[in-house]
Amino acid sequence: MSSNSMIGLKKIYKRRNLPNGWKEVRIADVFKTGSGATPTASNPAYYTNGTIPWINSGELNSATISEPQNFITQSGYENSSTKMYPKDTVLVAMYGATAGKTSILKIPACTNQAICAILPHKDFSPLFVKYYIENLYSHLVSLSSGSARDNISQDTIKELKIYCPSTLEGQMRLIEILNLIDRKIALNREINRNLPLSA
Repeated sequence: MSSNSMIGLKKIYKRRNLPNGWKEVRIADVFKTGSGATPTASNPAYYTNGTIPWINSGELNSATISEPQNFITQSGYENSSTKMYPKDTVLVAMYGATAGKTSILKIPACTNQAICAILPHKDFSPLFVKYYIENLYSHLVSLSSGSARDNISQDTIKELKIYCPSTLEGQMRLIEILNLIDRKIALNREINRNLPLSA
């Protein structure tokens, strides 16, 4: 989703003045969260011919993840503290170049320790949660540790507040509107790119 289509949400976030039918929630109050782990890399038995999807933070450049790049074995899963997360879990990168980036799992998968997983909740659209956190990207990075690598803690993510329509249906309607705006913006950009240069 483009930044242009999220301007309204930014204004709401800044002034904390919610429209009728909206609510404010703290992630820690309504969502279960977690992070994964990396099986010992020096043990090939944890990776060779693995069948369990295992996501690292570099994959969060994609809006959704349905074809993971890496797999671990059952032995790797059992001998590490990584966890299996269900479809529609929202993933947030916490470390490195992708810190603050988000993606949605479209398959059950586990993750490494550089990812915060926000598990699905029946009253919230995963897509809305993803878009909202994605819109806070600059804010999240500003809260990073300030080390050579930008680090965001799981506790920081859990303290974030989301402002959204109170119903799942309302969240989906807003997403549809924002997606329509995005498509129009993309079309206008494409038209502008294809305009002939003036002589």
